[in-house]
Amino acid sequence: MFKKIKEALGLDPIQNKLKTYTEMVKQINELEPSFEALSNDELSAKTDEFRERLSSGETLDDILPEAFATVREASKRTLGQRHYDVQLIGGIALHDRNIAEMKTGEGKTLVATLPVYLNALAGKGVHVITVNDYLARRDARWMAPIYNLLGMSIGVLQMAARTDNGRKAFVVDTTVTSPHEDQDKLRLVMRKEAYDADITYGTNSEFGFDYLRDNMTMSLDERVQRGHPYVIIDEVDNVLIDEARTPLIISGPASDDVSIYATMAKVVRQLAPEEYEISEKDRNVYLNDNGLDHVEELLGMTLRDPSRPEEVSIRQEQMMGYLNQALLAEFLYHRNKEYLVQAGKVVIIDSFTGRLMPGRRWSNGLHQAIEAKEGVKVEPENVTYATITLQNYYRMYQKIAGMTGTALTEKEEFYKIYLLDVIPIPTNLEYTAQQKNSGLIEQNAKDEEGYKYTYYADPASPQVPKYYKRKDYPDVIFQSEEAKFRAITVEILKNHVLGRPQLIGTASVEHSEFLADRLKPEPLRRLVQLHMLRRAWMNKNNIDYLESPIKEFIPFNKPIQELTAGELRPIAKLLELSLNLDDVDNRELLAQEFNLPDDQIDRFIQITESGITPQVLNARKHDEEGMIIARAGAFGAVTIATNMAGRGVDIKLGGELNEELIRDTNRVLSRMNIDPYNMTLEERYQAIRSIPPEEYGIYEDSIAAYIDFIEQMELVRQLGGLHVIGSERHESRRIDNQLRGRAARQGDPGSSRFFLSLQDEIVRLFGGQQMEGMLKRVNLIDENVPLENNLFSRMIEQSQERVEGANFDVRKHTLEYDDVLNTQRKRIYDQRDQAFVKEDLSDDVYDMLETDLENRLDKDLEQEHWKLASYLDSIQPAIEMETFFIPNFSQSLLVSALKEDLGNEPEKQELIDCLDELSREAFRAENEAGLDQYANLIANSKESYEAQLQERLSNFELFESSLADRIKEQHEAIEEGRVVSPLKPQELISEAGNIARVGFRLSNEQQRQLTEGNPAVLEILRGQIESALYDVYTRRIVQLIANRFGSDFTAPSKATEVGAWESFESLVMDAVQESYRLQAERFFGNQGQIVSDLEITLKQYKQEPISDNQWSQLLRTIGQGQRVSFDAKTHRKVNKAYTRINFVYYVGKLLQDLSREELRAKIWDHFQQTLEGLREIFGEIDWARLRSFNVPLEQLKPETQEVMSELIGADQFEANKNLPPAEIDSVIVDQLKPFLGWRIQNEVFRSVILRSITSQWVDYLTQIEGLRVSISMESYAQRNPLVVYKTRAAEMFSQLLNDIRRSVVERIFITQPQISMLTAAERMSLTELRQLEDSIRSEEPVPEQEVAELNEPEESSQEPAEQQQRKGKSEKQVPADADAVPGKSRRKKKKMKR
Repeated sequence: MFKKIKEALGLDPIQNKLKTYTEMVKQINELEPSFEALSNDELSAKTDEFRERLSSGETLDDILPEAFATVREASKRTLGQRHYDVQLIGGIALHDRNIAEMKTGEGKTLVATLPVYLNALAGKGVHVITVNDYLARRDARWMAPIYNLLGMSIGVLQMAARTDNGRKAFVVDTTVTSPHEDQDKLRLVMRKEAYDADITYGTNSEFGFDYLRDNMTMSLDERVQRGHPYVIIDEVDNVLIDEARTPLIISGPASDDVSIYATMAKVVRQLAPEEYEISEKDRNVYLNDNGLDHVEELLGMTLRDPSRPEEVSIRQEQMMGYLNQALLAEFLYHRNKEYLVQAGKVVIIDSFTGRLMPGRRWSNGLHQAIEAKEGVKVEPENVTYATITLQNYYRMYQKIAGMTGTALTEKEEFYKIYLLDVIPIPTNLEYTAQQKNSGLIEQNAKDEEGYKYTYYADPASPQVPKYYKRKDYPDVIFQSEEAKFRAITVEILKNHVLGRPQLIGTASVEHSEFLADRLKPEPLRRLVQLHMLRRAWMNKNNIDYLESPIKEFIPFNKPIQELTAGELRPIAKLLELSLNLDDVDNRELLAQEFNLPDDQIDRFIQITESGITPQVLNARKHDEEGMIIARAGAFGAVTIATNMAGRGVDIKLGGELNEELIRDTNRVLSRMNIDPYNMTLEERYQAIRSIPPEEYGIYEDSIAAYIDFIEQMELVRQLGGLHVIGSERHESRRIDNQLRGRAARQGDPGSSRFFLSLQDEIVRLFGGQQMEGMLKRVNLIDENVPLENNLFSRMIEQSQERVEGANFDVRKHTLEYDDVLNTQRKRIYDQRDQAFVKEDLSDDVYDMLETDLENRLDKDLEQEHWKLASYLDSIQPAIEMETFFIPNFSQSLLVSALKEDLGNEPEKQELIDCLDELSREAFRAENEAGLDQYANLIANSKESYEAQLQERLSNFELFESSLADRIKEQHEAIEEGRVVSPLKPQELISEAGNIARVGFRLSNEQQRQLTEGNPAVLEILRGQIESALYDVYTRRIVQLIANRFGSDFTAPSKATEVGAWESFESLVMDAVQESYRLQAERFFGNQGQIVSDLEITLKQYKQEPISDNQWSQLLRTIGQGQRVSFDAKTHRKVNKAYTRINFVYYVGKLLQDLSREELRAKIWDHFQQTLEGLREIFGEIDWARLRSFNVPLEQLKPETQEVMSELIGADQFEANKNLPPAEIDSVIVDQLKPFLGWRIQNEVFRSVILRSITSQWVDYLTQIEGLRVSISMESYAQRNPLVVYKTRAAEMFSQLLNDIRRSVVERIFITQPQISMLTAAERMSLTELRQLEDSIRSEEPVPEQEVAELNEPEESSQEPAEQQQRKGKSEKQVPADADAVPGKSRRKKKKMKR
């Protein structure tokens, strides 16, 4: 009522839009004659004209009428199709950011060409989304002639399997021919080229995944998309609603341990039905106590403590997670319904669309559980690298529009989430009929069965239908699913006898194949025989209509496939009939039962005996669905398909009409001065028949095929057109409407009917009991008799509305959570974009270093200062690159202290004495710290031991309680005279051991006493728990200390009492003190190793300046020694390096004397000097490579030449740019090196920042998903879980930013430049650079030392163990790369100028 009032007052915004669009259509129509007068060249030139006008300030809206007129004219000349007025309205609606709801067959593909061309004129690209790869190819090729005439290029995206794992795509190229449909007129190109085209077709997954991949690349050049200006989505409801339930995820394996899934699959298969409960409504499976007990028995482990169910260990929680997923996989997820198994892989079927979703995987281990259930290879669980919901992906577009035949039922969701209005576009027939003097009137009538229908007729012959509206018959409802499928089979058979094409929609692959099996000869014949016998029984008993079941026929209600001829013969004999359908009496019964005229009985029997072979379209034929569904309108076609199969493809009566045939027909008519563009197919047929055949010329074959098609189409029209059968109602009205909408396109006759049963899922879950009650009230008992009642249909629709509302709430709820992540995703991706495009990243890196330093000072100054020194050395180890060296922080500090004490040219003995004293101080500092560390180790171990002991004793109490109950039960049984099995000692010991995690040992007598519950024996077991745990902890401590000291440590020989931690600590600390004493004697005694090693190193020392590198070598001589060990493989003695003195503790003592500001200044100065040193190194290396590769400056990029010209002056640059780099004056080279060094360092910064953001973001996605799952499982009393999620997510995101900064700091000093970062890479390919780099490394001579060479001690290794460990850590963080340059050299290092 309110809607009519709004329309009357002119307040309906949708109607106002349609009025505006209609006025614009008039403008376009007025332009048509002038555009028809243009030549092809003049028409093509319009594109350049429009672009020029746009650049001059006009808008797309300004040029819309002319642009649409251009496309219409191009379509007429290339495709032979003229855009109707309603198609122009649809195109305007799409340009105006709306959803155009257009019925099937109204030419949505052609409609899209209008706004696509208009918006492509802006030069930013237009994306056209299709529901599958086939339609992307088909539509791109089909519309290509229009775009090609107008100078537009077309790209086509296809799934990864066809395009080198998504690295490539296609462009439409009409010169390419191939016998394979998926390659014809398509040229394979790099993916970026497809996106650089004016128009790009593809599925939503391909566009979304490319967006995610673009934000995972490490180079701006690797990105393929160029923004998100405008998108048109075909079948928009399918994409933005149905498929939007599943986010796009790029993931990779997280672990390889998948055996537990197979174990759980075996376990759940052994459960009995009474041990679990399936709730289809909640989509869950619940184990009762018996079931859980059975699972625990099968697994051999406990999954919960019945007395304290809230307390579960991490392992138990994990096992329960595996169990829950195995239960879901076994009982709720069915093969050929929710998924298929293809080529050894589980492939998801979308529950709404019925399409395969290759590459998608269920989360939280469900997919692995299903793989284990099916016995295929179980892929490891994945970690998410990138993810986005389709809602948030499409909301990134500046302008979004869509087309579909069914959107009104979801208009609220479209507007709330995407701000899209749904504009219902009338069909061309309705629009034409509404116009004055259209020559059509709308009429209502009833068919022979009494059903109302609507048709359009000529006013002169109002009783003769010219066009039709679809007949939607009332739903028919049965009590059982078997009765429903029998009725569907009969419906198919009756229509197939007539030759009428039929499309049967099912809800799953399983039902499609189930229904197809019922059309085979044997079950079809059995069903007809049963109907025949029942009709004979009714005739014999004078019954016209069944109201109660026939007792004799009740056994035949089982599935028809299980019914045999032998079971029917007794009733046939009773009725004095044979089962031969062709008998005279039987032919009369068949005619009566199936309402057959005499001329159809023979065909009926023939089809029944031979069966019906339908075309089954389901997810297995995903790639072929468009081609199969197009043939569904042919004479006699029977097509069984999931409800959504073949969307985007029209079903034309008579079969598929090749567009080439229409084009050739139009050419012949145009040549005869007949305008074909405003004609219907029938009018074209009449016109072409009026032309003498000799005038057909080269188009003779095409005209013959066109005439044959029209005659076939007319035959099918006379039979009633396409009949759509729905085998069950979907939970969404929209999906049902889409199935109905396949019939009666463009005024063709057609009909639809849905068959339901009380066992259907939607009826059972959302209305079954109400319906069953109503059926009983109307006394409908026989399950084979249907009921047609609009009340039932309304009840179903109410159920659908409730489900639709619930589904919308779920999608909205999911989006609300994802909006939190989406905001964070934008910030992270913006940071990546900034890292890509910012010219100088130095300030960003220095800011991160400064922030990290401040945080570290705040944290570490409250603890021991040596931890700060250790951290600084870990993030910036000593850097050795080719002939250059930069010390770490500790080395730098110690070298400065040594220089301050000795100067830079000390005497030899003075140098040895000073280094000896330094080593003694460092050793004492390490001893003091070590003693504290070992004391803390023992204290922490004691605390952990006590907690573990308490837990195990508590668990043991459960065993004691259980044992007491079993002994009591045994005594009661004996008293009652019942026979019971005695308790077995070994089983009791094993059970107790599993609970307490201890291997118990008892004598035979003690085992016997255990079966009696003897308290003394139980106390012995408790004592064994305590002693075993104490032994584990103390041995672990001793082993840790022994590993540190090696042969210098002797473990205490005296044993301590269990739990005597004070005595144990005293003995261990005495042993540690003794170890330190032995080390001191070896290092500093009369034959001390350190002084001896120094004297060997300085054997040829002359009093002259010592470089930083040489000072560091001396420190290395002190810090690292060698010990003799035995190699088990070679059975020989070998020398192994070990750290004998760790300077970090002594450095920590030096730092204690500094104030916070002094300490900060010293560290900051070291960072700056290190980065400046790296920059200088990079400049030297880069210039050396330019020389080695002989790359003149003139061959570098223009922007690089411009900077160099500014640095050395334009005249100097011109004079030197053609010279080989080796011939350029050294003064000029010294001016260029700082720029080269800065340039490479900036690229290193860029790489580090990008890698840090990417790696930390991947970890964060795992954490945020865990948060989401945990919040959904927790209770928050009066707090909104979404609010809690937002709060925690904000905290986690803040920590993520800190983690990114810390990751950058940890990598910035240790990341080496890649070959691609060299300036020479501007001229040479990476392959050439790698080959030349390898040759340089293999042939380059060892340079001479600038200072006196220091001899290495014969028994010393070159590098302290602590630095080896740090390098190991660095190598783990930054994997070795073949492109890393320069590599570490084994040559002696020279001093790096500081």
